[in-house]
Amino acid sequence: MDAFLHNPIADMYGPDFLLFYSFVIVATLITCWRLVQDPTKNQPLPLISEKPDPYEIAYLRSLEAGVAHVALFDLIVEDYLQVGKQAIIKAVNPPQTFDLYPIEQQVFNNFSAASTVEDSIKLATQTVQPFCNGYEEQLQNEQLLHDDKWHEWNIKVGLIGAMIIFSLGGYKLLIALGKGRYNVGFLIAMGVISIIFLLWLVSRRSHLSHRGKRYLQQLQQTFAQLRTKVRFANPSIYDYNLLVALFGVEALAGTSYDSYHKAFFPPIDYGRTTSTYTRSSRSSSSRSSWSGSVSLSSSSSCSSSSSCSSSSSSSSSCSSSSCSSGSSCGGGCGGGCGGCGG
Repeated sequence: MDAFLHNPIADMYGPDFLLFYSFVIVATLITCWRLVQDPTKNQPLPLISEKPDPYEIAYLRSLEAGVAHVALFDLIVEDYLQVGKQAIIKAVNPPQTFDLYPIEQQVFNNFSAASTVEDSIKLATQTVQPFCNGYEEQLQNEQLLHDDKWHEWNIKVGLIGAMIIFSLGGYKLLIALGKGRYNVGFLIAMGVISIIFLLWLVSRRSHLSHRGKRYLQQLQQTFAQLRTKVRFANPSIYDYNLLVALFGVEALAGTSYDSYHKAFFPPIDYGRTTSTYTRSSRSSSSRSSWSGSVSLSSSSSCSSSSSCSSSSSSSSSCSSSSCSSGSSCGGGCGGGCGGCGG
């Protein structure tokens, strides 16, 4: 018991202990920060396919919601659905669905008669979830997604670090209170703030690993020309799908499918926009056209969409081909801890 009450730490003078405590806190934070680093930080990136699977890329960027957007948008481009004023509806005479990919067929079959864009994307997200298992497994194997095991390890590291900070500060606090020293506010603040910061540090996470973030950035740089192509060239359906997969719905702003973007991001004067898509033949590989004030003039090739393949089975093939690719302390704690330290 005497060793508990009288030892170098228990008898340490208040300001000296605060300096020592600060050193322990900083050392603990640095050690934990290094231990929770992503193990994929220095790993080389996968090769980029000439025609990556838009659905796999969409899952990499935005998980199920990104896949749902690509599926919905593809159905709109191919005239199975129509987008209007804050609503997405089925086309009056949609083409046959036998040449759609399974994920698109399922989204179309489960699509309700008429719904808001929010309900549409929510329903589509639920529908595509079973199809996303393959994408998740593929991306996990390539360590492009953050592994739950890493997160569990990070939490353990954080808890151990927090326990070190809490134990040392709590021990000195008990010694101070036992000696009738109550000016310990700064000591408590140091411990609480450092523990909160440490737990925040180890608990923050993204669904992407460090490798996944760098790979997505490289994909966006490699296919950055799609932003220009969809405005001034003759993009295919595949080009549009890959654009949405890589850059999101926001990338459609100012394109022939600006109404889809406005449906999710309506401008202030959105009420005056009444454009809708009209049906055109999928088999003829032609692009859909606007029935409203905007005319869609670009054409597309169904073969490009088909060859890339958005189905789950295509993910491996896509990945296999290659491309490039003080005074207050002294006064406060000095008095308080100085008192507690003796």
